[in-house]
Parts: sequence; C-alpha cells; structure tokens
Amino acid sequence: CFQEEEKLQNINPRRLKYEHLMSRPAGTRCAAKEPVRVSIPRYVLRGQGKDEHFEFEVKVSVMDDSWTVFRRYSRFREMHRSLKSKYPELAALEFPPKKLFGNRDERMVSERRSHLERYLRNLFRVMLSCSGSPLRPDEDGVFRLSKFNICEFSPFFKKGVFESSSHGTS
Repeated sequence: CFQEEEKLQNINPRRLKYEHLMSRPAGTRCAAKEPVRVSIPRYVLRGQGKDEHFEFEVKVSVMDDSWTVFRRYSRFREMHRSLKSKYPELAALEFPPKKLFGNRDERMVSERRSHLERYLRNLFRVMLSCSGSPLRPDEDGVFRLSKFNICEFSPFFKKGVFESSSHGTS
C-alpha cells in the first residue's frame, strides 16, 4: 500500500484519495482506506428504572459518507441471527454472548462494546470478500459501495429504524 502511494506522490492529494478509494482493487489491504469503516467509540445509559439500558454508538463510514446510529445489544443479536441465516459464512464469527446477570455492570458493558466493535469489523471483512455478498466488489474488482448499499444489506445500519419499538433508540 505504501509503495503504491509513493509512486503517485505528484498527483493532487485530494484527487488521489478519492480515486484510490473509488477504484481500490479487492484484496488490497490498507487499513486507512478500507471501503467500510466501523467503530463503536462509546455507549450511553438510556431510560429509567426497569427500562434502563445501554446503547452503543455505531459509527459507519463508506467512502466519503459517514453516519452514526445508537443500538442496544438486542439489535446486534437480531442482526447477527438474521444475517447468518442468509449468509452461512457469518456463522463462524464470534458474537458476544447474552448475559443474564451483570449486564449493567460498567466493566462488562465496556468489554461488550469492544467485542461488538470487533464483531462488526469482522462482519464487513467477511461480507466484502464472500462470493454471495451484495457488498462484494464488482467483476472488475472495484468496490461500488454507498450508505444505501449498507442500509439495504441490513436495516440495523439505517437511521430511524428502531426508534419506536420497545428495544428502540432515542
């Protein structure tokens, strides 16, 4: 990746960044220029009393488009179940187990945040390379991804989807 960028030093940097992101061949590993970047930088406590729960801030970037959604653990679990039934390749991914007790413990929630972030990164790694995936690059090896593609892949990533349910986000 470094040698590739070194060869192109004399090109306008903004244009290079855009073209490199838009036409990066599949299989090229350059962490800062992954076609989909996902992180869970924090979690927040929402609700009161019996309805008190943690929501994880999920930041997604696809090419030059970025957005944030807040999701409860139960939504992650629902997404995992749904996607692994459609894409058997995902069954091997490690998903953080449900906790019956201590699920409001700060240390446990912090650990869960880290595991969920790793899960999402692995999810995209697998889906960007598996043959039956709608996120896979085209026949020329070029990723043509957008926020729309990601939200169509799973409503989990769509803003405004879960706000009115009992497991919703505010």
